[in-house]
Amino acid sequence: MGLTRQDIARAGLRLLNDVGLNGLTLRLIAEELGVKAPALYWHMKNKQELLDEMATRMYADAMPGRVPEGMGERESLELAARALRRMMLAYRDGAKVFAGTFLTDDSLLGDNPLQGRVDAGLEPYLAGRALFTVYTYVIGFTIEEQAVYPVPGERDPRYDVTPTAWVFDEDVEGRFGDGLTMVLNGAFAWLDDKVAP
Repeated sequence: MGLTRQDIARAGLRLLNDVGLNGLTLRLIAEELGVKAPALYWHMKNKQELLDEMATRMYADAMPGRVPEGMGERESLELAARALRRMMLAYRDGAKVFAGTFLTDDSLLGDNPLQGRVDAGLEPYLAGRALFTVYTYVIGFTIEEQAVYPVPGERDPRYDVTPTAWVFDEDVEGRFGDGLTMVLNGAFAWLDDKVAP
């Protein structure tokens, strides 16, 4: 059986923890797979296509499927946000890999946690704006978190001596949870103002 895009993406993910995003190249992936680099270009034209496929594999492997029966909008959105962060933290530079990528498998998008509001008359683009705001908070937070902790469990000592060290306290889970609560509170207050006519 021949080489597939998924094989290439999984090799990239295996190498990511060793070399980081900046060190990841198609040549290095080719070496990992035991092929010549030009063989990869039959499957992927450039590094962006590689990142798109890597992000898709990350998402497919880690994200929960359907929303549990009876779970409310806010709870399901919080569950998805926390799962997204865990997924990105599973890899060195995982948030940078995921940011700005295009998922290559539409079937992974799953249920819209705000579908009940859309069914009740909320314009779909407004639900999209609320979801995108939560999504970008999670990605942005995780990019910053991985800058402070470039290797899991190892804090970059520069963040201990700067005048802003108090912003990057050791309670990362608490900071993420508090920020997520602020974003969700704002998003749902904003949505409540957008009631259907």
